[in-house]
Parts: sequence; C-alpha cells; structure tokens
Amino acid sequence: MLTALLAALSITLISLIGALFFGKSVESSKLHRIILPGAIGVFLGVVFFELIPETLHASELGGSLALLGGFLGFYLLSHLLDTYHHHHRAHDECEKGGARKLLIGDAIHNCADGVVIGTSFLINPTLGILTTVGIALHEVPQEIAEYGVLRAAGYSPRRALMLNFISATTVVLGVLLTYLFGETLEEYTYILTGVAAGNLLY
Repeated sequence: MLTALLAALSITLISLIGALFFGKSVESSKLHRIILPGAIGVFLGVVFFELIPETLHASELGGSLALLGGFLGFYLLSHLLDTYHHHHRAHDECEKGGARKLLIGDAIHNCADGVVIGTSFLINPTLGILTTVGIALHEVPQEIAEYGVLRAAGYSPRRALMLNFISATTVVLGVLLTYLFGETLEEYTYILTGVAAGNLLY
C-alpha cells in the first residue's frame, strides 16, 4: 500500500509542472490566443482517445449512461448556477466559474486514475509501476493545459497552482478507496471515467 501511495503522490506532484512551464508571468493575449485552444485540444484528446474508449470498453450501456450523466449533470449545474447568479456576476467571474467546473471534472478523473493505480498494485507491483508511468505521461500535458486555463480565468499563479494541486490530490483518495474496498471497486471505475469525460466534453 505504501508503494501505491507514493506512486499516487508522484502523480499529484505533476500538477506543479504548469507553473514551471509558464513561469510567474504570462501575457493575457498569449493565454487566450495560444494556450486555451491548445488546452482544448489536450482535453478533447484525453476524452476521445482515453476516457471514452476506457469507459465503453468496461461497459457499453453503463459507460454511455455515465458519459451522458456527466455531460447533462454539469450542464444542469452550470445552468442553475448561471441563472442564480446571472445579475451578480462579472465576465471574469463567469470565466472562473468555468475553471472551477473543469477542476471538479479533473478531480473525478484523478480519483479514477487513483483507483486504476491502486488496483494495478494489488495485482502486481511491477504492473503498478508501469501503470503509474503511463498515467504520468498523459498527466503532464493535461496539467500544463489546466494551469493555463486557470491563469486565463484570472487566477494568480499561486492560486492557480494551489487549486490545480488540490484537484490532483484525489489520485491519493482513489488509491485509498481501492485498498479499503478491494479489487471489486475496479468494476465501477467506468462510472468515474464516464462522468469525468462528460464533464470535460461540456
């Protein structure tokens, strides 16, 4: 269990790479013209090449429902929040609201990654290490993109870094849940990946 937790912690630390990539100051025009379109490409790649295939491979019907539920759930949540705060929110606050929803979806995705890591270590430590390396490789561009989105939404470098790190800590939660509930939790990982995919699509 200790090795799996250390692996999860290493994934969490990847969330700090965005600050190293961007530095302390980034021009707003660059964020909106270059970084945001690139971030959208990264997130769509994660959704269509990783999350959706992984979800539907585990359960076509259940995975489809999880995807739909994730998309509609965040659509309804966004609609309700935007309606409630419509007359009290500035444009930059709306952008921050979108960034917060992205953080929620990423937290769910990271928790699912934690379940995958924990399950892999339960099966075989070598498999666990290989799985961690694979997850780390796809996390690097995603975390850089997410940090860029948070900065574009108006967060300070320190605040963006902190929020991104907090969102990433759910990897550890996923590992802990796996060790608490055993390998049976793997059967339901597709629900987490499906909801995360639906959120990122939205």
